[in-house]
Formats: sequence, structure tokens, C-alpha cells
Amino acid sequence: MKAYLLILALLGSLLLPNQSFAHAWLKLKIATTEYAPYTSTDMEHDGYMNHIISQAFLETGVIVEFTSLPWEEALAATLRGEYHAVSYGNFIRSRESQFWHSDPISVENLVFYVNRTFDRQKWSSLQDLDELKLGTTKGYLYTDELAGYIKGHGKLTEFDSDKAAFDALIDGKIDVFPIDELTGWYLLQRDFSGAEREEVKVLSPYISTVTTHLLIPKGAKDDQLILSLFNKGLEQLVLQGQMKRYKNLLKEGFYQHPDKTVEFDRR
Repeated sequence: MKAYLLILALLGSLLLPNQSFAHAWLKLKIATTEYAPYTSTDMEHDGYMNHIISQAFLETGVIVEFTSLPWEEALAATLRGEYHAVSYGNFIRSRESQFWHSDPISVENLVFYVNRTFDRQKWSSLQDLDELKLGTTKGYLYTDELAGYIKGHGKLTEFDSDKAAFDALIDGKIDVFPIDELTGWYLLQRDFSGAEREEVKVLSPYISTVTTHLLIPKGAKDDQLILSLFNKGLEQLVLQGQMKRYKNLLKEGFYQHPDKTVEFDRR
């Protein structure tokens, strides 16, 4: 009950006029990953998602520190209590036993990339891929449906990174690879030549449209407080029109590696 009253008092104070958070009262450590252009400690504001997350917390007087780790390590370390949250994850039902999902940060599309030798432009069900060599990135669940399909796929290869999966797809070692639409486009533009990009294509339609979330470990100290503070700050950003601004910055290429720029106006 005391914790609940503390949350109410803190959230209520956010509504008071002229409330100043020039001096942060709480600092959080958040595990993040290299998933450009959404999250990367080499990018402006640590990437699009991390910019939103840090600003949402700042609205409630909280500052954050990001540490970049491989995805599976980020999840494990956060569950061990080394970090307060993970940035970021798609909504996955099977993850709800361990993590709280924050209110949605954004809505993104997942797509299948295939080797150009694949003789179709469209797919209608996952069973269309049964005979194909499927590549995935270690630890990624993508969506609930796709995670279940991957588990039973007979021709599966896991890779340590999305780039490694694209390398295999271009070389014909795998036939199909799921990835976020913008991330796939961005990595191909940043890390591959024009000739290499010609070796792959996107299947229609999208795999799924997914919501993205801050992941907070259930049962951790102050988990409900952290969740409430973030959701309140996120709501403030929406009301201020800042979320549209961040999305426009993403589309314009603001969030990218300064030494490996990509022409976003080619999209």
C-alpha cells in the first residue's frame, strides 16, 4: 500500500504547474542493443527509441544511462537485477511472465527478405516457407506466431547478428530472413554495396505490424514505479507533439552512425 501511495503522490506531483525537474531525483540503468537506427550508442541520442525513452523519463525527473549489450545478454542481465529495464522489445505474450511491457512507444513493420532467386513476390502463410532455408538472429522472438513457427522449422540457421544473416542471404546460404522493415533497409544501405543489395528482395505482404515497448523485469525493486513513471512521461511527449517530431527525425535520417551516413531520402 505504501508503494502504491508513493506512486500516486509522485504522479500527482507531475500535474502541478511550474514543477521543475532541473535536478533529477532518480537515475536508472537501461540495457540496450545495437539495432540501428532504433538503438545504438554510436548514434545521436543513442538512437530513435532511446531518445524517446530518455526524454520520457526526463519528463518525470528521471535520468537514464544506456549500456549496449547483445540482445540475450541484455535480457539476462536485466533479469539478474543489473539493469532496471531493457530498450526495447516488440510485444510478445510469452515474455509477459518475466517482463512488464510499457505503453507502446511506436508501431513498426516486420518483413521477410529473400534471396533474389526466390521465384515469388508474395507469401500467404508461413507454411509457404516450409521448404526454404530460414535464417534468424539469436534470441529474437519477432512475434508470437513467428516464434512458434521458427521453433519447429526444419531448416533453421541462427546468426549472431542481422548483418551476418544478410551476408548468408546474399551468398545463398539461406533463402529467407525476417527483420524490421526499416532496420533491414538501413543495414543494406549502410553495410552493403549496390551489387549486394541486388541479391535480395522483400516479400509482400508484411509479416506483421508490431508495437514496441520498454521492458521492465517483473518483481524487481520499484518495477511498478518505474513502469508508471515511464508511461506518464511517454504520455506527456504525446500531448506535447514530440512523438511526431521524433518520428520525422527518424524518417529524415537524424538517427544514424555519424561515420556511416545513409541517404534516407532514397527510401
